[in-house]
Amino acid sequence: MKLKPAHRPLVVYLAGDSTVCDQPVAPYNGWGQALTASVRRGAVVANYGDSGESAGSFLADPALFPTMEPLIKPRDLVFIQFGHNDKATTADDYRANLIALINGVRNKGGLAVLVSPPVRRLFNGAALNATALHVNSLGVDLPAEMHAVAAAENVPMIDLTARSKALVEGLGPAGSTVLYLTVATDGVNDNTHFSEYGAQRMAGLVLDGIRELNLPLTAYLR
Repeated sequence: MKLKPAHRPLVVYLAGDSTVCDQPVAPYNGWGQALTASVRRGAVVANYGDSGESAGSFLADPALFPTMEPLIKPRDLVFIQFGHNDKATTADDYRANLIALINGVRNKGGLAVLVSPPVRRLFNGAALNATALHVNSLGVDLPAEMHAVAAAENVPMIDLTARSKALVEGLGPAGSTVLYLTVATDGVNDNTHFSEYGAQRMAGLVLDGIRELNLPLTAYLR
């Protein structure tokens, strides 16, 4: 009997922070762990997201990008989402860190995809405030900087900031509580991290972006 070599699946790597990662403790949930349920046979998700990470710290931590980068093969996708922990990062440093990640992925033959950070649930009246939209303490509009990097480097980008803004503002200050952790439901008052339902909704927004960009993962989505 002639044996056939096993087909190597498409690997989707996730590089991100606590809003992306596989959260080890309930009730916290990252959208990356919710994404896995929508990926069928032929592709796998490798979630390297970790709590507290910025693009710079992800690059520097030996357990994160230095471990992930050698595993990337041609065709693999790497989704890159940072911003929550770049509260005091300059525009130049933020852009340089994103470009370093993109170049690392490209050097291995992979496809980098930028994902802007999902909004925090911080309202000023009926609208989200600047902090919710990731304008940091230095006045740097991080999603705008990511857009600029995507355009300059010719990298596909999913604007999860804009997509989640529409979702959260559409639900309003009261209705949007279901997306995040609350004292009444979870014992935690948290306007950054997601409930299980919130993570599923954020993953759905990422999936919409994947389909609209017609990324290679599209063929493996349920």
